[in-house]
Amino acid sequence: MRRILLILVAAVLATAGTTAAVPATPAAAKAPAAVKAEAAAQHYGTHPHQTVDITWNPSPAPRPAVILITGGYWYTHASWATWEKQLADQGFQVFAMKYRLNFEAAWPAQRDDVARAVKWVRDNADRYDTDAENILLVGSSAGGQMATDAATRGTNSLDLKGIVALSPVASPYRAWQDGNTSTVGKIRKVRDNATLLARCYPDPADNSTAYREMGCWDTWRDMESKNAVGKGDAPMLLVHSDGDFVPAAHSTELEAAAKAAGVPASDVATRIVTGSTAHGQALLGTPGMFATVVSWLKARTT
Repeated sequence: MRRILLILVAAVLATAGTTAAVPATPAAAKAPAAVKAEAAAQHYGTHPHQTVDITWNPSPAPRPAVILITGGYWYTHASWATWEKQLADQGFQVFAMKYRLNFEAAWPAQRDDVARAVKWVRDNADRYDTDAENILLVGSSAGGQMATDAATRGTNSLDLKGIVALSPVASPYRAWQDGNTSTVGKIRKVRDNATLLARCYPDPADNSTAYREMGCWDTWRDMESKNAVGKGDAPMLLVHSDGDFVPAAHSTELEAAAKAAGVPASDVATRIVTGSTAHGQALLGTPGMFATVVSWLKARTT
């Protein structure tokens, strides 16, 4: 019995000694991790493609909204990859919108979808800690055309703080002309899908209203952002690479028309990335461009 007691006492003392040998230390304080709340696709309309995917961070103060308009020749919806999260990490609440495609609805249905998406973001701003007075657009390729249209149509009727257009097809008519003289598949694909968007070939003698809201020639003119520029348009940053299959002329012509109409030089600019063939959202991955775009967007918010 004494032997058993001695063994138990020794075990207790050994445990106590071990505990004493390693003094307790307070746990190191950890910085709170950033919380990102991602919502499932929300509908801003009744069509299956009238949706926004939301990437946002809860915030005690409302944050500016960036609405992303994807490219894809108006025929499909390209993914924004990780750019939603990266923009959210820069202090924006991000809404990546889809829209009716060109085989589902003719122009100007896509313009209407942008307007509806902007209104939905404003109406739901409180749910996502969003500043309804600070809404910006970033459009890629075909989505860039929709962004420049929103900036210029109705003297910034959507009350946007600014738009960034990456490789915008700001002139579908130019895209049609380029596609007729090029053997490059992507250039011809832009031509063909612009034609499907308009539901007709651009013929000045054809102003029928079959298959579309407006006459054929009026539709092609209406798709050109430079035909609607005026003082009071939303500021525009237009970006291309010098090897872009949507050439920078789409944007330099728009910029020239805007300045001729009285838009301040500080409110419209074209940036060309040299030595690159990057197109659309891939431009954000070229050296320094993501930082440039973020800085430009932040400078336009109040």
